[in-house]
Amino acid sequence: MRRRIPSLGALMAFSAAAKHLSVTRAASELALTESAVSRQITQLETQLGVKLFHRIKKRITLTRAGAAYSTRVAQTIERIERDALEIMGYEADGMVLDVAALPTVGAQWLIPRLPDFYARHPGVAINVSARNTRFFFSETALDGALYFGQPDWPGTQADHLFDEVLLPVGSPTLIGRRGELPPSEVAELRLLHLVTRPDAWRRWFDAAELGGTNVIRGPRFDIQSTLISAASSGLGVALLPEFLISDQLRSGKLKVLSSLTLKSVGSYYFACPEEKAGNPLLQAFRAWLLSQAKASAQPGSSPGALPKETGRPADRRSDH
Repeated sequence: MRRRIPSLGALMAFSAAAKHLSVTRAASELALTESAVSRQITQLETQLGVKLFHRIKKRITLTRAGAAYSTRVAQTIERIERDALEIMGYEADGMVLDVAALPTVGAQWLIPRLPDFYARHPGVAINVSARNTRFFFSETALDGALYFGQPDWPGTQADHLFDEVLLPVGSPTLIGRRGELPPSEVAELRLLHLVTRPDAWRRWFDAAELGGTNVIRGPRFDIQSTLISAASSGLGVALLPEFLISDQLRSGKLKVLSSLTLKSVGSYYFACPEEKAGNPLLQAFRAWLLSQAKASAQPGSSPGALPKETGRPADRRSDH
């Protein structure tokens, strides 16, 4: 059976015209003549048996089908271009790994350590993409993912990297030269929240035996990096893991406001698909990750140190 797959040229002509709602501008973008673009679109409509544009004199507007199709075509073209660039980045021996990481953990913990991996494995390339939710490996080209939660990702092998301890921190401008605050005074400050950790402050105040505190008040942020920025800017007090804010603590942008900490129920893991677990390069990367996690747990490690296990349970959900 012959497949009904339009030519890439026709799809690009349609996508450009749909984006600009102009054949003239589409032709300019694609370095084609207007007649060539129009011909490609006409051929595409004929092949699909669907009208994609309303044509009124020299103006064009998308039909309902055209609007729906343009979104999908644009995504497809973008994906093809992205895949092509990734393949172009492969070395001759194909020594490339594609991994995902939580946005803040990837930027603050993983990437600063990658020079060490490159030094140990010359010629290897590690592509890192940001993901803050789980996904189906079968629907991606990813070889692994650094995530927070439980080791229950179906169809994967998960390596435990390290646990997480949350500290109540804020800018020194909040308290001046004062030292540690009692939990009752922390409760008087503006509370900063992570949207994926809605119960964090409630658990902290429960541990402080201040269960009647209004823990819902205060602004919310979607990833750790924005929460760190908000706390460093003096917007309020936040519960943050020490290993992500070691630089801010050393520089004095952030200060630990109370010694009461919370150990999260979840931990950080690196998961890879079971069918890829035997890949030698992936095995080397997993072993390196485990060594980095172990080393970074030691006092005075660089870059950043991981927290020791103290306090009471915090939130189960991913927080990046």
